[in-house]
Amino acid sequence: MTWSAVVAALDDGDTFRSRVSVYLHPLAGRPIVWHVVRALEEASPAPCVVRILHRAATALMVPEGTSVPVVAEATAEGQEWVALRAAVTAPGLCVLVDGAAPLISPSTISRLLRAGEGGGGIAGLPDAHVDGRYLAVGGEGPALASAEDPRQPVGAVRIAPTSPDELIRVVDRHTLSDASVALRNRLVRRHEAAGVSFVLPATTWIDADVRIGADSVIYPGAVLEGQTEIGSECVIGPYTRIVDASIGRGAELKGWNYVARTSIRNHAVLEPYVRRGFD
Repeated sequence: MTWSAVVAALDDGDTFRSRVSVYLHPLAGRPIVWHVVRALEEASPAPCVVRILHRAATALMVPEGTSVPVVAEATAEGQEWVALRAAVTAPGLCVLVDGAAPLISPSTISRLLRAGEGGGGIAGLPDAHVDGRYLAVGGEGPALASAEDPRQPVGAVRIAPTSPDELIRVVDRHTLSDASVALRNRLVRRHEAAGVSFVLPATTWIDADVRIGADSVIYPGAVLEGQTEIGSECVIGPYTRIVDASIGRGAELKGWNYVARTSIRNHAVLEPYVRRGFD
C-alpha cells in the first residue's frame, strides 16, 4: 500500500493568547505537530510523504529526526481551504490529520487506511467538540477533495478511536494540560512495560525522548526532561529534576537533586539537595 499524509495546521489559535503557534507549543518536550507526524510515520506501512500545511504568517519548521520525507508548505491568507483541497486531491490513498490532535495513534491511522483501501469510501475519526468535523480522515484523494472542507466529508464512515484520549484536540491551555496528562500516562506505561517502576506515577513528569533502563525506580515528584538517559538499576529520589543528562547504571539520587546537561557516573550516590550541572 502506498499512501500520503497531510497535516492541517491552519487554525489561528487565538484562544492560546500566545505569540507561539498552537502547533509549536511544547508537549512532553516536543512541539504538538511533532507528535502528529510521529504517529503518521509509525503507521504500518509508513507514508511516502507527509505534507504540513500552515498559514504563511506562522513559521512552522519541519520536525527533526523523522524517518519519512516531511515538507512544510505555507498557504496564502484566505486560501487555506483551497490549498487543503489541492493537497489531498492527487489520486491514491491519503490521510488528513488535524495538527492539533497530538494523541492520535498509529493503529487508528492504519484503520483509516484499511477503510479507504480499494475505493472503500472515506473513514473519519470524529471531533468530539465540532459536529460534522473529523480529527482525521482517510480515503481516496479525489473523494476527500470533493468536500469544501476535506475535514468534513459528507457520508464518511465513523471509526472509534483506539483509546479515548485520541479525541483530545488542543485548542487552549486547558486542553493542552489534558493532552499532557494523557501523554504522560502513555509514556509511563511504555516504560513500565520495559521494566521501570514508578512509585507514584501521577506525580511524575516525563518527556517523550527520555530513556530509562530496566529495574530502575522513579520516586514521586521526579521531573525527567529532554534527551535524558537513565541507566538500569538506578534510583531517582523524590522531587528530583533531570534535564538533558546522562545517569550511569546503578546510580542513586536520594532526592531533591537537580542535574542538568551533565553526566553522573555508574553507581554514584548523590545526597539530598546536591546539584550537578547548570542551565
